[in-house]
Amino acid sequence: MRRRDVLVWIGSAVVWAISAPGAWSAGSPATIGWLKIQGPHHTPDQLKAFREGMAALGQIEGRDYVLVERYGDGEEARLSSLAAELVSLDVRLILATSQPSVAAAARITKTVPIIGRLNDDPVENGMAKSLARPGGNVSGIYSLAEELIPKRLSLLKEVAPSARRVGVLLRHDWPNEKRAWQTAEVAAKELGLELVALNARSAGELAAALDGAGPKRIHGIITFRNSTVVTNLKLIAEQCRKLRLPAVFDAREYVDAGGLMSYGPNIDAIYRQLARFAIKLLKGASAGEIPIEEPTKFELVINRHTADAMGIQLSPDLLASADRVIE
Repeated sequence: MRRRDVLVWIGSAVVWAISAPGAWSAGSPATIGWLKIQGPHHTPDQLKAFREGMAALGQIEGRDYVLVERYGDGEEARLSSLAAELVSLDVRLILATSQPSVAAAARITKTVPIIGRLNDDPVENGMAKSLARPGGNVSGIYSLAEELIPKRLSLLKEVAPSARRVGVLLRHDWPNEKRAWQTAEVAAKELGLELVALNARSAGELAAALDGAGPKRIHGIITFRNSTVVTNLKLIAEQCRKLRLPAVFDAREYVDAGGLMSYGPNIDAIYRQLARFAIKLLKGASAGEIPIEEPTKFELVINRHTADAMGIQLSPDLLASADRVIE
C-alpha cells in the first residue's frame, strides 16, 4: 500500500472512530455530572430513568460513561459550588434536574454543556435564543409547567365543583411566578374561580399557609413549581389530605406521596429522553445546536385511596381517563 493510501486509510479510521456509536468508550468512560437540589433519596426514579435511557441506547455505565453525583440536600445556595466542583472534575456534560440546578450550572460555566428539565420558558428567561437553536451551552426538555396550569385548574373544578377560592402555593421571589400567576388568573376567571396566593419559602411557611386555608375559605390547592414546593412535596400532600383540601399537582411524585391528583409530563420519560441529548453531546454535538424539546408523554394520575379518605366522589369518566389510579 502506498504511503498516501495509508494516510488516507488512517484518517478515515480516525473519523469513523470519533463518530461511531459508543466511540468515547474506546478510552476512559465519559464523565457525566448529575446535579440535583434535593438529596439522593428524593425522587430516585429520575436517575434510574436516565440510566435506563442510556442502556436502551446501548451505553453501559462503567464502560461507556460514569456518573458523578452531587446533591444540594434541599439547600439552593449550595448548587453553584457543587456545579463548580463538577466542572473541576472535567465532566463532559452536566445533567441538571431542576430549574435552580440548570441556572446554577449556567452561572458557573459557559463551555461545559448543560442539559436538564427546564421548568421555566428558556427563551423568556434568556437561557436560549430559541427552542430550535438555543445558541448557548444549555439544552434539554421544556416541561411546559406554566402552560398546563389551566388544565390542572379545570381538573380541580371537576373534582370539587362547589369550589370558589383556590389557594396557589408559590414563591414571590421565583423568576416565573408573575407569568405563571397571569396564566392561572385567566384560566381561573373562565372557571369562575378566585385565586389566593400562598407565599412560602420554607417547610414551616408551607405548613402555616395550608393551616390557614380554612380561615381564608380556600376550597382547593394548586402549586407553582419551585424548589420549596418540590422539596417538601410529602409535607404538602400529607397536609392537604389531613385538611381535606383537594389538590391537583404537576407531577406524579406528589400523588405517590398521598396527594389527590396530578397532571403533567411523565417525569421518567423526560429523563429517558435526556439520555439522547447526552449521547449527542458525547459524540461531539454542540448544546447550542440541539433543539430544546417538549415532553413526549403526559399523564393524569389519581390517588383513589386519598379521594375516599377525603370523601371525594370521582366520576367514572374521570377515572377512565386516568393513566394511573392508585387504589
